[in-house]
Amino acid sequence: MRRVAVLIALAAAARGAEANPWLVTGEAGAELDSNVQRVETGPGLDTEEIAAWVMRFGARVNRKGKVLGGAFALDLSDLTRVVANDDVAVENVAVLASNLRWLHKFGDRPVLGGFSLTAIDAIPLSDEIGARTFVNLGADAMLAMRNDDEHELTLALGVHDFTYKPDHDFDYRGPAANARLELMLWQPPAKTKSLELVASLGFENRAFDAVALINACPPGTKADPMCTAATDIERRDRYQRLGIELTWVGRQVAALGYQITIIDSNSFGQSLVRHRVQASTTVALPNKVYGTLLAILQADQYLDGLLVRRDLQQQEFTNVEDENRSSLQLRLARVLVGSWAVEGRVAVWRNILGNTMELDFKRELVYAGLVYGK
Repeated sequence: MRRVAVLIALAAAARGAEANPWLVTGEAGAELDSNVQRVETGPGLDTEEIAAWVMRFGARVNRKGKVLGGAFALDLSDLTRVVANDDVAVENVAVLASNLRWLHKFGDRPVLGGFSLTAIDAIPLSDEIGARTFVNLGADAMLAMRNDDEHELTLALGVHDFTYKPDHDFDYRGPAANARLELMLWQPPAKTKSLELVASLGFENRAFDAVALINACPPGTKADPMCTAATDIERRDRYQRLGIELTWVGRQVAALGYQITIIDSNSFGQSLVRHRVQASTTVALPNKVYGTLLAILQADQYLDGLLVRRDLQQQEFTNVEDENRSSLQLRLARVLVGSWAVEGRVAVWRNILGNTMELDFKRELVYAGLVYGK
């Protein structure tokens, strides 16, 4: 739902146009970020929030077609952020992402098999490492079952490899399994409205390039990240995720979802349970303006009673602008002419629920830019 308002606006403007196998979108704009480094503040932390103007540029190319008896989908994208403050130039980062999916149907049966390849690279622009930069690679064998256009089950089994450039103690790799079920619960013959259910399940067995830690604090004292001790055991995490989302499409588009993520680690302080509720709606406003309101409520529980020493658990590492905290966001979009639209966004992030050991997180963002879609 991140770009629903813009996509709906551009689709409405291009309605009736001839289908094009190449879909190209781009954006350019400026934003004022009140906490451009995304730091937490609180007792024992020598951090401060730095506000800065940020220029943002992005592009995406999608291509669908048929090759070698199967259907493929190719997605290439870039998102670049440049901060207008040399003191935080470490935040100048470009994220390049690509995904190739190919599926082949087995005869007349509603079963398809194929593969998916994913590569994401967050590249520093002003120094050798950058802020929160990473490389995320994945290769999956896929099996999809469709009995009609309203029911689909997709299974994926593969290997994922993650490299965290600022600190290689957080590098990991291992097998991954995912399942996604899409059900059309209700749709009239005219297909002017619909109610869809999507459920997803994911599991990863992550082996890290680091050893597991144990609690070395004196008995009876409060756990502290400064009194952990290393072992000779390789750190391993079991990452599990379960999500469910309902989407209504009619005169408005609305979605409500819940996701639970469980990280079970043999390293002290790294186990986590995350509850995340997300609700959004997109409506047509006067003067051909489309608006999207997105609300996210997140609660994190650190099972060892200790907040991780680095804020890696807060990031999903899929996009340089993602933020895994409670938030409220408003997006407005309006087509200007042809394939061009203007977009505005106001967003607020907070740590509202969860064990944060009196740490505080505040971030506000105001953005305005142009979007092109063809």
